[in-house]
Amino acid sequence: MLKIHLVGHTHDYPLCDVVRLLTGIIPRCTDGCITVETEWEATIRSEVTESEVLTALENGPETSILGQKLLRTSLDGERTVDGLPISRALKIQLYTLLSELLEKTFPWGSLTGIRPTQVARELSRPEEMTRIYGVREDKAKLAFLTRDGEDQVLMHTDPNHLHVYIGIPFCPTRCAYCSFIAQEAPNKRELLPSYVDAMLEEMDRVLPTITRKIETLYIGGGTPTVLDDELFTRFIHGVFAHEAFQHLKEVCVEAGRPDTITHRKLEVLLEVGVTRICINPQTLCDATLLRVGRKHTAADFEKAFELARSMGFTVINTDLIAGLPGESAEEFCESLSRIVELAPENITVHSLSKKRRSDLSREEIVRQEKTDLLKMEKMLSFAFETLSEAGYVPYYLYKQKDTIGGHENVGYQKDGTPCIYNVAMMSDARSVLSFGAGGMSKRVYPEGESIRVERCSCIKDPIQYIQNVQNMAEKKIAFFKEEGTEND
Repeated sequence: MLKIHLVGHTHDYPLCDVVRLLTGIIPRCTDGCITVETEWEATIRSEVTESEVLTALENGPETSILGQKLLRTSLDGERTVDGLPISRALKIQLYTLLSELLEKTFPWGSLTGIRPTQVARELSRPEEMTRIYGVREDKAKLAFLTRDGEDQVLMHTDPNHLHVYIGIPFCPTRCAYCSFIAQEAPNKRELLPSYVDAMLEEMDRVLPTITRKIETLYIGGGTPTVLDDELFTRFIHGVFAHEAFQHLKEVCVEAGRPDTITHRKLEVLLEVGVTRICINPQTLCDATLLRVGRKHTAADFEKAFELARSMGFTVINTDLIAGLPGESAEEFCESLSRIVELAPENITVHSLSKKRRSDLSREEIVRQEKTDLLKMEKMLSFAFETLSEAGYVPYYLYKQKDTIGGHENVGYQKDGTPCIYNVAMMSDARSVLSFGAGGMSKRVYPEGESIRVERCSCIKDPIQYIQNVQNMAEKKIAFFKEEGTEND
């Protein structure tokens, strides 16, 4: 068992992230002690005193070449470590100690629970990210390159404007890797009209109270196009009947599953002025698609893509996932090459992540992690090099817990077509109003050179959402109420 005793501080959450990264096991923390069930024994002391931050290996595996090891750094007058918060200093020390103990490193070093581009904004050069946080050189350069792309997008958005998300948490089938709250629509057909009615009611109640200008709208899921043609038409027309959505800078709709796309649904989107959509195959290997539970083929994706392009959609995003079960590096690279030939304006490359809600067990993916790390490296390196050569640049980047090899998700764009909403939402630099079950609204408050973010959650279960939509609407009205105004 690994035990980490916290002395003089309560920064258990960030340290648990480091332990989870390096052991692949979710730790427990009780009474100031983090514990992880491991096959080896080790005890670590993580301590903050009046003058320093220290991490000490008090005993370790008999095979450890470290013996007793102590990392310590002095606190300055501002109670920081070379300008870093105490929590980050503790994470760096613990990551350094455990990575040596386990002879294991990760491409993003000790960066957990914080966006790499945010850290890049705090530093001057990629080399500093490598030196301070142990980030691999190529990842540090990627963080700085993506930071510049994000900043370009944020420069052209007003900090006082609002961005809106509408969520349809239903899909035709549930993918094996999915961790979202999405439910299988064929089993919930009778629920879909009521869910649409509830969302439209929530918008009817909330939008008239919003005084800020709404800059972008993103309709996601799940799969919004899982609604049949008639219900989808009613939903889209109901959304765009609101004056708040008449002068948007950007609208994006996820038509993620090719098997849900019809000529009529695309026609409806064009009728209301939507020309930016997502069509997401995740892979163009039919064997992998079958293996992960997606009931469409690569040919279905290509047919849907060509239909959307022929009808006049000018910005199309496609998603691919690196590390899907049983897929070889060659199959992933082939998928990406075929996508590039279609020339979508945006391509998002995800790294498979092990999630509690997914049908893939943590054990399945951890085993894959142990055997296929080099394969993941080949996939992601090929993606960056191929997309760069084709004129794509990264414009947003985020990391998730439990991603194979500790890798990242990156959105690429070309010809100045970034999705503004993605940057606004991922950067935590802009306020977002979410409608629908499971949506997370947030308000951003500038505080000097930093910002404070407050969040407002919504019921995740669609049935409970429908039953409580009035309460959810009132909650959001109060959350977004501006100081000095009264809502009826």
